[in-house]
Amino acid sequence: MSMGESVMGKLLATLARSGAQPRLLVTIGDPAGIGAEVVLKALADPAIASLCQVTVVGNRSLLQATYEQLRQVNATVPLADPAQLTMLEIELGVESQIVVGQENAASGAVSFAYLDAAITACLQGKFQGIVTAPIAKSAWKAAGHPYPGQTELLAERATVERFGMLFVARSPHTHWTLRTLLATTHIPLHQVAETLTPALLTAKLDLLVDCLHQDFGISAPHIAIAGLNPHSGEQGQLGREEVDWLIPWVQATRDRLPAVQLEGPIPPDTLWVKPGQAWYGLPPLATQNPKSRIQNSADAYLALYHDQGLIPVKLMAFDRAVNTTIGLPFIRTSPDHGTAFDIAGKNLADATSMKAALQLATELAQQKQIICDTIVH
Repeated sequence: MSMGESVMGKLLATLARSGAQPRLLVTIGDPAGIGAEVVLKALADPAIASLCQVTVVGNRSLLQATYEQLRQVNATVPLADPAQLTMLEIELGVESQIVVGQENAASGAVSFAYLDAAITACLQGKFQGIVTAPIAKSAWKAAGHPYPGQTELLAERATVERFGMLFVARSPHTHWTLRTLLATTHIPLHQVAETLTPALLTAKLDLLVDCLHQDFGISAPHIAIAGLNPHSGEQGQLGREEVDWLIPWVQATRDRLPAVQLEGPIPPDTLWVKPGQAWYGLPPLATQNPKSRIQNSADAYLALYHDQGLIPVKLMAFDRAVNTTIGLPFIRTSPDHGTAFDIAGKNLADATSMKAALQLATELAQQKQIICDTIVH
């Protein structure tokens, strides 16, 4: 049994015994950005505050300074009072060097320390998961932490090799749920083709299938897989990857996973037509049932590289998409936006995505409790 499996078992057993609200940590991310602002705004919403037991990871003095600054700009916007929040307080002694709106080594050092402390607390079984506010990768690097992002640190600290970035968003128009997994993440575009292999896609797809079953209760999912090249290679005229190995891999995987409906590889420029129709509830053709747009869409989409998956996700759901790291022994969700240094401290940040991240983390914890109850009984 791996460390990840052992910790997950302990977390599920603890949650099943307690029957209480999920216990979640919320990091404030880079304190020079909008992280603290969206956390304060999200926790001011009574509907969000009632979902779970939240402990904020950060520095209370910095959080208080953000609160006062935002109140000066606009006192009518609801904000949670830092004095009333339960906190896991982190003090590094460099907080005086932090300047709102400007990333630097100090802001990178403290944002790294916040996440590192949150991971430790989860691995100790004290919390079910972490909701992370955004960090600046360049600030982490300036502080001596050259990780591509928070995802990679989470996986390293949790000692897991099977992990992925799944983006989840629920449509405000139709209530349909979009789920997009990235096969490759933070690498240069010219490295994508050489990084993609049948073994990598098998690992990512298996992880996605397990996630859909365990986290979303979908036992026989419909998954759409993107092609790599324009028109999925046009039978080798626009790239050989599909012909040489991607199409044979899809065919072999269908045989290996008969309960999973695999569709693809779908040309990348048409892959997102059906999810767009399902998201916006566009009027169907006259010959189609009005509900067919959602019925014909997939339960999840496997994109082969970062922008192939995230351009459509952000186009449809920029203010409400959630990044969740799957494969960890605890829950991790995050709003799908950056630090937005340009508007930090101006009371302009939208907390919708942070609220969605808290809600999804709660739902995932509840689903894990259902699974644990089934195992126990």
